[in-house]
Amino acid sequence: MAQVEIQLNGRDYRITCDDGQEARLHELAAYFDRHVSELAKELGQIGDARLMLLSALTVCDELFEAKARIADLEDATDNLDPDTAGAAGRAIEAAVARVNEIGDRLEEA
Repeated sequence: MAQVEIQLNGRDYRITCDDGQEARLHELAAYFDRHVSELAKELGQIGDARLMLLSALTVCDELFEAKARIADLEDATDNLDPDTAGAAGRAIEAAVARVNEIGDRLEEA
């Protein structure tokens, strides 16, 4: 097991992860820290626990919204003929790529 040091809201945390997952954990922590930082700017330092909770809820909301969009697209393909379903499948893949692209841009922000 590897240990990674991440920073959230200016505090260092040591996290254990599977070997080879260190870069991914840093990426996830940086993404989450951006949410924490944005809320801290907006609400002030209201305590780490509250900032973490509100940030976690914000990230969960993003995840649920993305899942709902994907489920809607998948459900729409169930009622299509095979030719149309193939095109719909490509549309879903494009939508997933777009969601990933938005996520990448959020990470860069």
